[in-house]
Amino acid sequence: MVLTKALEAYGKYFRLIAAIVLPVGLLTGLILCGISNSEYMPTLDYLVVFNIPGWLLSPLWIGALIYALSMLESGQEFTYKNAVVYGLAKWWKLVIIGVIVIGFKYIPVVGSKFTFEHSFLFSYLPFLIAIFIVMRYIFIFPVLTLENRGPLESLRRCAELSNGKRLSMFFEFIGLWFLLKVVKFLMTMLLGMAGNLLGGIFFTHVYFIIVIGMIEPVMNSLIIVWIYYYYLEQNKSIKT
Repeated sequence: MVLTKALEAYGKYFRLIAAIVLPVGLLTGLILCGISNSEYMPTLDYLVVFNIPGWLLSPLWIGALIYALSMLESGQEFTYKNAVVYGLAKWWKLVIIGVIVIGFKYIPVVGSKFTFEHSFLFSYLPFLIAIFIVMRYIFIFPVLTLENRGPLESLRRCAELSNGKRLSMFFEFIGLWFLLKVVKFLMTMLLGMAGNLLGGIFFTHVYFIIVIGMIEPVMNSLIIVWIYYYYLEQNKSIKT
């Protein structure tokens, strides 16, 4: 089972994964702290609610992590610097996915300005479309990171790799996503209890730095590891 292999790799390479993910995550948390401390503006609220800095910066660690995993699986030597530089080089490709995600997350906000009948379409239709797109093109991160293809060719490649596995991957993804959400909820609850003792402003900073900047990206990296190993399996099955 791919998820089992991904969990084993996640545990085995956890220190490397954390070293790649945490610098970007902490930078995101600090940016969100700075936004929350600035003078109130509705536009800044959207930056925090949709975690726009996170979606724009996370491709830095995603590209570096996929590169590192590919080198480890092929038995080739690499350095931490190599992985970081590779992630920087691939950022401009991967950040496009972040921009698209931000756009989809903003659609329900637009829908809330309409009547109930229209807002229903804006709220739920994009969600259903997003599920279809995600499962069809779920391998977009490793394809963009490791393969030299154009945009349309990359999409066709992702559709080819996910063909025949989308339903099983969907249920596996939902199970993994739910598990990570539960872990995040429990950790946030514990931090919330500590925040009640130390004050609301302190808790806000702790939430952005520890939860958004550390816990969330480190947990989300497990999804990227899982996607990468599924990519490997599908890549091998197509070649054979």
